[in-house]
Order: sequence, then C-alpha cells, then structure tokens
Amino acid sequence: MGQRSTTETVVTVLQAFLQQRSWKQADLARHADVTVAALRKHLNELTASGFPLEREVEHPHVWWSVPKGWFPGAVLFDSESVPELLRQLSRLPRSAARDRLIRRIIEAAPRRPTIAPDGPTVLTRQPTESEETYLPLAEDAANRRICLAFKYFTMSRGAVEWRDASVQRVVIGPPARFVAVCHRDGALKWFRLDNVLGARLDDSVPHRAADPARVEAMLKESVDGFHQGDTLTCSFFVRAPESRWVERNLPGSMTADVVPGGLRFTTTTAGVLRLARHVVGLGAAARAETPELALLVAELARGALQSASSGLDGATPSPAVDP
Repeated sequence: MGQRSTTETVVTVLQAFLQQRSWKQADLARHADVTVAALRKHLNELTASGFPLEREVEHPHVWWSVPKGWFPGAVLFDSESVPELLRQLSRLPRSAARDRLIRRIIEAAPRRPTIAPDGPTVLTRQPTESEETYLPLAEDAANRRICLAFKYFTMSRGAVEWRDASVQRVVIGPPARFVAVCHRDGALKWFRLDNVLGARLDDSVPHRAADPARVEAMLKESVDGFHQGDTLTCSFFVRAPESRWVERNLPGSMTADVVPGGLRFTTTTAGVLRLARHVVGLGAAARAETPELALLVAELARGALQSASSGLDGATPSPAVDP
C-alpha cells in the first residue's frame, strides 16, 4: 500500500461513507489504500471527536456504519446523478416549485450542468392554477392518510360545496385528478383538481382506506376519469391505416386484435359514454360493434349532425384561401 497523508485518508473515508452507510473494516481499508491498523486508528479518532460512527462485530468481520441522519437536513447526490436528476425534473409540468428546484441544483452542482442558451429544450404543459395550488395537498392527503377537505364545483349540478374525502390515488393527467372515498356516501369517485376552489388537510376527520383491488379496478375501468354505472364489455373496429394511430392514443385499458382491414379494440369499462365520444371523433374510420356502445355512438353522431346542419343554415362559406 502507498503512503497517504492523514488528511487524504480521512477525506477518502468520509467520502466512502457518503457513498454507502456501512462498510466492512477490511473493505474500507482497501478502499482507502491503508492498512487495517491505520484505518482503525483514524476511525477511533473520528469517533472520539464526535463523528457518529457505529462499530459492530460479526466474527470474523468488523462493520463500521453511520446513522441515516448523520448528514442532517440534506439528501446527497453524486455528480454523476445530477444530470439525470435535472433531466427528470425538466420533464415535469412547469411550475414555480419545479423551477426553484432546477435553479437550486444548478447553483449547488460541483460542475455546472450544460443549459441551452436560448431556454428550455424540453417543453412540458403548464399546469392550471388549481393544479399548482392543490396538487401538493392531494398528494399529501394520499401519502399521509389524512382526510382532504375541499371546496368543489360539481359540473353536473352547477353547485359549489365543501366535501370531505380520503384520497387513494393521484393521477397527474392532464388534467390532474384524484380517486377518493367520498365521505358523504362512502363511494369511490373521481375528482378533477381544476374544479377544486379551496382545500386543506383535516386530521380531525378519520381517513377511510379503500380496498386496493377496488381502487385498481376503478382506474382500469375508467375512461378519461369517467366512471359511472355498471361495467360493460365494449368493442369497436377501426380501419387501417387510422387503426395504427388509434392503437397508440386511445385512453383506458384496451386490447387490440388484428382483423381483416384493421384492428378491433375491446375493453371493459364503466365509462361507455366517454368511450363513445372517442369513437364518434374517429368518423367513418370507426364502427361500434357492441349494442350499448353502438347506441351511444349513433345518438352522439345524430346530435352532432343536427347541430352542424343548423349552424350551416344561412351561413356564408368562408374562402378556402386568404385573398
């Protein structure tokens, strides 16, 4: 082993404990390129100076460890992890909190990460004001198992009222939503964050946990956050080449089977109306194959045609090309 200064050895040992909390004494000596006796002397001196080292003997090995909180108030990232951390943060929806974290990491990084001179190169969606304000509360309510009290606008009734709910899952979206047990009737329901007008955590109301299997079924059976009524198995055909796009963009949990001329999509859902709207939007490229879905598609298509016809009455065609 080579000759190393005391300072160099101590720095190497401290860096080793930053990389991992526990070391076998022999392994740490090899890592620091010193003898076991020299290492033991440094570790004993560090302990005597107040460094929180813990020694444990498991014959024939001796282990040295630092407690989880030995570097209080901080989470350490090595320099190799910083670029990936910034990459992942840049993919999040834009927010003041995200931008603060990115700035803080860039300022603290030992080697300044490369940033495009003309602004961000990864473009993400801008969250609504409600999402940015209340999403952290919904996440805390789910993670800490605390009741969420929130002021909610119910679009179907046009009413604004305070509710209590136990958040089970948060779906970032867009739009951001959460699945929760509504304390009013004990049912699992979807809530959109852009309909939340005020919220707070309320630990005076007991949290109600839902069966995880029920929650997962709710997520699987929903379409765009819509879950209403009984679940139905629905299928529809989409001709090629449109079927290739549909396979990659339709919401919900669906299976796709190759059939002559295109793909057949099948799903079991309680969001049949929302699924029908997607099918209608595909126009002549799609055909509903199950009765309930076909009925809703026909009703929506008729309504769209009637509205379009009334809108054309007396209308003056616009020029196809600007003069």
